[in-house]
Amino acid sequence: MTQRIILSLTLSFLVILGGGFAVLAQEASSDAINLLNDEIELKQQSIDQLNRQIETYRAKIQEKQSEEVSLYGELDLLENRIAKTELDIAATEAEIDLVNAEIALIEHEIHAIEEEMVQNREFVAEILLEIEVQDNTLPIQLLFGTDSFSEFFSNLEQLEAVSTDLKDAVEAARSTKDRLTEKHKSTEGKKEQLVLLTESLELESRQLEDNVGAKSYLLSVTQQSEAQFQELLTDLRQEQAYVNQQISLLQKEIEGKLDASDSLGDSSILSWPVNPTTRGISAYYHDTSYPFRHLFEHSGLDLPAPTGTPVTSAGPGYVAWTKQGTQYGNYIMIIHSNGLATLYAHLSRIDVSADQFVSRGDQIGAVGSTGLSTGPHLHFEVRKNGIPTNPLDYLISY
Repeated sequence: MTQRIILSLTLSFLVILGGGFAVLAQEASSDAINLLNDEIELKQQSIDQLNRQIETYRAKIQEKQSEEVSLYGELDLLENRIAKTELDIAATEAEIDLVNAEIALIEHEIHAIEEEMVQNREFVAEILLEIEVQDNTLPIQLLFGTDSFSEFFSNLEQLEAVSTDLKDAVEAARSTKDRLTEKHKSTEGKKEQLVLLTESLELESRQLEDNVGAKSYLLSVTQQSEAQFQELLTDLRQEQAYVNQQISLLQKEIEGKLDASDSLGDSSILSWPVNPTTRGISAYYHDTSYPFRHLFEHSGLDLPAPTGTPVTSAGPGYVAWTKQGTQYGNYIMIIHSNGLATLYAHLSRIDVSADQFVSRGDQIGAVGSTGLSTGPHLHFEVRKNGIPTNPLDYLISY
């Protein structure tokens, strides 16, 4: 009987001690966690304020886009885009700080849970040890060491209490482990979010550069003259009309000359003229962030690369022409089979001539920033039966 009482008291003490350790572990990190929670709340308030400012500029941009095209209207539109993009960058940087703070909070919580797990493990071990110590004598005491049925049943109840304590301790340990697993998953999710935010920040920084460059370009070309701006606009529209007309005229004529052989077996499958994995894609087909979108839709892909980077033919075909224009700068048009044509613009150098046959991957020129350009890149278009279409529908995956 005395041993049963001792065992029961020991287990009760361990329950209290185990709970006390968990409380102490939580209290030890609670101050740091509270500080992080306060920091997260302040950062979220800052982000909310930035987002309200961004919405204001977004409304201004939509209003300007509905106005008639003019030099000062276009400059004002670009100013609003620059201001909005600067706020976008600030908001993204604040979100990165917020996610880092959330990761730090989760790591503190993980540390507290790990300490709790250690205490749970030690607690379960102590219970098992006490049971093992008493295991050899308890059955004999239960059968022969009792003077009455009441004492016998009392001992049985104590054994049941021991089993309950062990079960509760194991359940507590399992629950703690599950919480730890969830926290680790949450950390991984936050780190993935951090990667996406970093990519978004890089894109917004490029957009800022493009908008600033677009404003500088308009100021330098027009000299703040509305008449010169309208003349520029006329040149751009005439160039587009010329390209559309000439492709329609030459497509069938040149297709008749094409050799059907191709290293990929299908001339409607196009290769990348510049490696897109180096600096990515700065503007997509009909991109809403394109700085000159108010003047015309962006009809291709922009692939940023250093000046002089080789540009290669996306597929086998004949060079329809090489020209210099207001919008495209130095550019090349190549006619392929199946009604396809490709255009390569803003080149610093042209290495082919009209009516020349080129194979897939042949160098045709070099990246530059001629024409309506805010920095070194290749503007690449794909046209189907003379009409601009999304190049990504034809390009090989990378």
